[in-house]
Amino acid sequence: MAKPQEEKVLTSLAGEFLVAGKLCLMGYNSSLTLKNFPKTDIFAFNPKNNKTISIQVKTKRGGKEYFVPEKIDEMNIPFVFVYINNDNSISYYVVPSTDVAKISHKQREDYTSKNPHVKKEQPRMIHINTIKEYKDRWDLLGLE
Repeated sequence: MAKPQEEKVLTSLAGEFLVAGKLCLMGYNSSLTLKNFPKTDIFAFNPKNNKTISIQVKTKRGGKEYFVPEKIDEMNIPFVFVYINNDNSISYYVVPSTDVAKISHKQREDYTSKNPHVKKEQPRMIHINTIKEYKDRWDLLGLE
């Protein structure tokens, strides 16, 4: 059995491979950066119109909240949140970075207002229930 840190790394990598595979099945070329390119996990290319995009992938197996980058407001790439269920079924949520920024900002504000004893500098997070409307919204990638 893998150690907790190894499990986290393997889950993250699995999510990236799952998204890249899904994109390939949809007719796009996709390539993992394997952490060699800042703020980008996957490059995707539509050979029909020559559009290329960068994608940030966040993956969870268990739990319901994803950590998102603190500087999300400066990013302009889509996020794909991957949720691996207990039965290993996969759910994908495609969310523009502007929406990730708004949702995570509101979530942090709500948390700190309900918990006045905590520091205001809480990590930015996004709960799976706040992105349900983005499930399988591959059109939001902007590749078409």
